[in-house]
Amino acid sequence: MTYRNYPTIIHALADWSERTPDAIALTDCDVEISYGRLASEVEAASRQLVALGVGRQDRVIVVGNNTWQWVVCYLATMRIGAISVPMNNRLAPAQVGELVQLLGARVALADDSHTAMFNDCRGIEVYSITGNAARSFFGIHGVRQPADMPVPAEDALISFTSGTTGIPKGAVITHNALRKAVQVYAELLGEEASQSTLIVAPLFHNTGFVDQLCTMILRGGRSDLLLRYRTQAAVDACRRRPVTFVTAVPSVLRMMMTAEGADAIYGPAQLVLFGGSPMPAPWSLEMHQRWPALRLVHGYGLTEFTSCCTLLPAEKILTHGDSIGYPAKGVDLRLVGEDGKDVPDGVAGEIWVKGETRMREYWRRPDVTAEKIEGDWLRTGDLAERRELGLLYHVGRRDDVINRGGEKILPSFIEGVMANVPDVAQAVVFAVPHPVLQNSVLAALEPRPGRTVDVAAVLDFLRTQLPGYAVPEAIIVSNDLPRTASGKLDRRAVRAAYLSQRDQ
Repeated sequence: MTYRNYPTIIHALADWSERTPDAIALTDCDVEISYGRLASEVEAASRQLVALGVGRQDRVIVVGNNTWQWVVCYLATMRIGAISVPMNNRLAPAQVGELVQLLGARVALADDSHTAMFNDCRGIEVYSITGNAARSFFGIHGVRQPADMPVPAEDALISFTSGTTGIPKGAVITHNALRKAVQVYAELLGEEASQSTLIVAPLFHNTGFVDQLCTMILRGGRSDLLLRYRTQAAVDACRRRPVTFVTAVPSVLRMMMTAEGADAIYGPAQLVLFGGSPMPAPWSLEMHQRWPALRLVHGYGLTEFTSCCTLLPAEKILTHGDSIGYPAKGVDLRLVGEDGKDVPDGVAGEIWVKGETRMREYWRRPDVTAEKIEGDWLRTGDLAERRELGLLYHVGRRDDVINRGGEKILPSFIEGVMANVPDVAQAVVFAVPHPVLQNSVLAALEPRPGRTVDVAAVLDFLRTQLPGYAVPEAIIVSNDLPRTASGKLDRRAVRAAYLSQRDQ
């Protein structure tokens, strides 16, 4: 049974609830929720939101671990034409207050373990979506029917970027942009029926609520929720309910690859999608050798573009695995130099993208919106080169370029070279101030499980692969480097931790 050209994801849910009401839409540990029940739960929650006075285009914060209640609240908010705000459940209290003030949100829906995040916030009503708390959202009985279904041009989401410093930036995403973005993943999966996925990323991240959850709703497939990521829990979940679609950053995919029971995850899978950084070539080769039927695809995306911008096809992973591929369907892409003109092949330029999935604006941040949007184009801040076969290669970010004595160094290039060291799992390169050269180059790395890294040997190897000015002056080894919400090594947090320790 194929999916249709729905106006919004909410329309897709309503349709599947009529066509396949008994098909499983969602699982949460022992709880299995059919499409019929999910649609009913969303309608009931919609009435509860209306009873709280939430109206069209009001903002509703949804925060917590990966639970079925989170999914219902996320969908119910959009169902009544309000704007859903999936909030990072790891924010500090000061960041929460700043975000609430920026949003002017009426209501926050949080699980019991996250309601305390709002203790210092005023002007917002906070309701629990799990347990039996006094202010239980699901204890509200709304009788008024929700408003008409949302329309494609209305705002559906405010998705906050994963940065950890500065004033928060919320990308405003319309229902049309969300639907068009999900279509990319639905087509990537192909026409096979009975698609399913295990959501190991936090649901508040685009990977969770766009790439996986909404893709499965569009297709009438099944989303299995992992409360929070644990490698063994992922293995156990896939043993219980095999899935066809696996997606995560390379470091998480690698942890699952090296786990006992990895066959339970990758054996039944048809598609493995990764992003955030290239997959080291040895990992891709190992995956191909162990599970030859898998299609391994590299995607590059942005919160501001509702996720996917480019895709590297499976047939090019083993030969051009460090590439981000070609523009995704419906995406126009330029590489622009500092003079505002397109750069020739082989020269790094800023990635500009255009398409229906682009954000409308940053919520209440006209200054930053003006810096990011140039006509119909989104300026990504990422640098790339177009090389052989027209393939695109991500080479860093404008604000990450290290200036060492006038020499410009791209951290991502050094990180790519370090990925070839057998004992290195992941590496991150960053700059620290230098009194003469302006910046010094440092690196931090995590060893592969059960391995020990010889720092002197790594430096000797880098001297054979890099110009002298690009070789890190020191390498820090840690088994637990800080990561962003999506699981990538957090360059800024690593740098801040190093400077803090150095200056003590």
